[in-house]
Amino acid sequence: MIKRILLGLIAVIIVIIGIVAFNTVTNNAEMTAEDPVSLSPIDTAAAAHRLSSAIKLKTISTSISDPPAADEFAALHALINQFFPLVAANLKREVVGDHSLLYTWQGSDQSLLPAMLLAHMDVVPVEPGTEDDWTYEAFSGAIEENAIWGRGALDDKFSVFAILEAAELQLAAGFSPKRTLYFAFGHDEELGGGRGAAKISALLESRGIQLAFTLDEGMVIVDGIMPGVEEPIAFIALAEKGYLTLKLTANAEGGHSSLPPRKTAIGKIARAVNRLEENRFPAALQSPASDMFDTLAPHMALPLKSIISNRWLLDPILISELGKGGATNAMVRTTTAVTIVEGGTKDNVLPTEAIAIVNFRLLPGTTIDDVVQHVKSVIDDPDISIDIKQGNEPSPISDPSAVGYKLIEKTIQQVFPDVLISPGLMLAGSDSKNYVNIADNSYRFIPLRFGKEDLSRIHGTNERILIDNYGEVIQFYRQLMTNVGG
Repeated sequence: MIKRILLGLIAVIIVIIGIVAFNTVTNNAEMTAEDPVSLSPIDTAAAAHRLSSAIKLKTISTSISDPPAADEFAALHALINQFFPLVAANLKREVVGDHSLLYTWQGSDQSLLPAMLLAHMDVVPVEPGTEDDWTYEAFSGAIEENAIWGRGALDDKFSVFAILEAAELQLAAGFSPKRTLYFAFGHDEELGGGRGAAKISALLESRGIQLAFTLDEGMVIVDGIMPGVEEPIAFIALAEKGYLTLKLTANAEGGHSSLPPRKTAIGKIARAVNRLEENRFPAALQSPASDMFDTLAPHMALPLKSIISNRWLLDPILISELGKGGATNAMVRTTTAVTIVEGGTKDNVLPTEAIAIVNFRLLPGTTIDDVVQHVKSVIDDPDISIDIKQGNEPSPISDPSAVGYKLIEKTIQQVFPDVLISPGLMLAGSDSKNYVNIADNSYRFIPLRFGKEDLSRIHGTNERILIDNYGEVIQFYRQLMTNVGG
């Protein structure tokens, strides 16, 4: 009997090994390649100088309660009119929410749903105390070392200008789109887009406009970052995570520190924070992150290819490993980050109140209410009040088989024949979320070439874009306009 059971187990193991080997060997790429296009050269030096002039303007978003940098935005609008005269003469231009810009390039075929290219003109401030860490001053717009330096060189003023550079070139070449194209440039994306993108969206909705798709900032071309893949990868984000900031407040009796109660306000808040960090949201590999791994598996080296090709068996191992990383953990989990803790004013005085600010980035499928209920359950302390400071739900997941994705994919293949293409999940936020009501699909991709050393530049020190890559971005938008509007 025991011998029969052992033989059965051995047979099962052999079958499993065979299935694993078969799935691994037969998991091959099936992407249809487009022939590269030959685009006429552009004057990248002149384009770099135009972007440099824009970077010098301090269109900084500080907080929702602070007024926008009105004079700086007005100066940027004037620069745009000056630098792109054909755009100014041929496209309808509207100022929305006082500082955001909406351009309409009317198409000839009204049966085609319009498409929209998004970017934002505002930038984040420089962190106080880091000013001297910059190789070139943060708002210098310096053109050095074959790069353009300063705030907005990566996030996201460069994209505003790249779109306009491409449109100017297309107009000069006599291009006229069949599909109507919109360009929407927000002025407060770094604050959520409530006064810019949201108002543009509401304006278009009031006009009965429905978009085939939007394309915004988000994911990029990465090189040497994805484990097991040697080729550069262009990630097109199908969705972005939700955003939620909660304020936790603990109250207690004050008094002299020589007579402390058993539970102080700071002790209560510390206990709550510890419980949240020790009880994270469970990891789960779901769309669009799962789509990314399934797409890239054929290009991976063993054993990653074997694991992903056999997720029916090895998913727990894959999810466990992904959950240990930084970026990979954020792909499979609603993340919890305690960002501010405050309490107390003097070393011998018991504070009556202590607070913690906790930021969550929500996976698609998780709601703000889910997070609030999780926090209440985990903290399990009636002395802690929980208030929502700011939040938006995760975006819907866009369709990778829809026309918008296919046109973006085609353009990447034509302009960047050296890269792989994969769907992905945007871990941060963008203005795209404000257009959900009027867009059938929303995609997030800009063809920036990113290595490991570039990740810290966004919202960090030494933000810069290589001039050659900036030229590639302009050519990408140029060809995209041909493909989408043609």
